[in-house]
Amino acid sequence: MKSSKFIIAGIILILSIVLSYTVPKAKYRGTGFISTLDIPKSFGGWSGKDVTAQAGLNLNSDMYGFVSEALVYQYINEEGKSLLFIILDAGNFHHPKVCFTGAGYSIKELPDTTFRSDNVNFKAHTLFTERGRETALSFYWIVIDKNIAHEWVEQKIKQLFFSLFGTQRVGLMVRIDIPGQEADQESAAMLAGDFINNLDIFLDKHNADYIFGNK
Repeated sequence: MKSSKFIIAGIILILSIVLSYTVPKAKYRGTGFISTLDIPKSFGGWSGKDVTAQAGLNLNSDMYGFVSEALVYQYINEEGKSLLFIILDAGNFHHPKVCFTGAGYSIKELPDTTFRSDNVNFKAHTLFTERGRETALSFYWIVIDKNIAHEWVEQKIKQLFFSLFGTQRVGLMVRIDIPGQEADQESAAMLAGDFINNLDIFLDKHNADYIFGNK
């Protein structure tokens, strides 16, 4: 039951991202990168399923002009702990704080989380979200052409530069949502880190760099 509620909450947040954008004049045409990904259903003690269809995203609609592709997977580890893994290929990025607020969540920015191991080394923005009894910790980062954009200003400058020269680059927003309280940030970060490290090992370097940035 808790797992189903968590999936529904994640789907609401994804839909809020779409609805919070001003409808663009032209459909964003992405690189098709997400459709080439072969995300495993099972690896390193994690078992998952693709729940993208449950989000009900009609990407052919003008309403979704800013996003080209989306991927949403739910994973559970051997200890029964779950998370949502989300990737968006977007032509423009909206601050997640706006999206969460639009979906009726109260939010609190927490210190950035560093994911570091032999395989990955990057910082992720961290939020604690709450709506009624639904609480979660979210870790998110933006990767543009294999490079993590640490600040919103940086990613906007990169997008402007590429658009001026008509250059298409893979722009992804990656997010991990884990049910929990604000005090659970450390344990949630450890859980997310285990997931990231195992997924990075499974993926080939080309795809891993687009998702987690150049090592």
